[in-house]
Amino acid sequence: MEEQQIEATMEEALKNKEFTVIYQPKTFTKNEKMSGAEALIRWYKDENIIPPNKFIPLFEKNKFILKLDRYIFEQVCKDLAKWRKQYQYTPTVSVNVSKAHFANENFIDEYVSICKKYEINPSGIDLEITESATIDQEIDILKVLNNIKKKGFMISIDDFGTGYSSLSMLQTMPIDVIKIDKAFVDKADLKTDNNMINYIMFMAKRLKVRTIVEGVETKEQMEYVRDIGCDIIQGYYYSKPITKEEFEKYFEENR
Repeated sequence: MEEQQIEATMEEALKNKEFTVIYQPKTFTKNEKMSGAEALIRWYKDENIIPPNKFIPLFEKNKFILKLDRYIFEQVCKDLAKWRKQYQYTPTVSVNVSKAHFANENFIDEYVSICKKYEINPSGIDLEITESATIDQEIDILKVLNNIKKKGFMISIDDFGTGYSSLSMLQTMPIDVIKIDKAFVDKADLKTDNNMINYIMFMAKRLKVRTIVEGVETKEQMEYVRDIGCDIIQGYYYSKPITKEEFEKYFEENR
């Protein structure tokens, strides 16, 4: 019944702009300056917040995620254009892309058109793809990623370590960033180097890709991932996801 209610109102919610883009800052480990942010979505309905885990899986199943992803992407481009005009500065923003888009190998052309509309350089946008999407047998993931890269976007593999992608595939993928899942931080024994997160970091360095560790919440975790060579941290230790207005204030103070 809950799913039926969501599906009955999703189109109207999109039309009425009930979906709001918020931002979670990312921080360089070396100097603790902001490196950019991830765009996230919240659904505000009748003064209530519907959490993403209530609607994102359903939208992926019924393919409404295609419309929502495009909406989020356009909102991000609008914000980047505003910041460029207002601050003469645009942070790198990562945007999640559902694997539902990959059924159409030319989906990225629509994203390029949106960038042109707002005069945004694609090199300042990082498209995040979950690791599980890279092992879907029905998707020619290399063709998709090469096309995205050819258009000038950055590419991140999200939730790394949870989707069992093969090392040989990772070597051939044109990726810029590996995002290490929060679970590896939570499970790590911070008093020893013998942790899975260390081996992922070692492999990333060999592949010459940047690393972001998600879900860093304590000073101890921050110091640990910094000391093992992580490039960027994302988590509550530095900032929770915040509104666009709060983010503008944050990046003025931390860029």
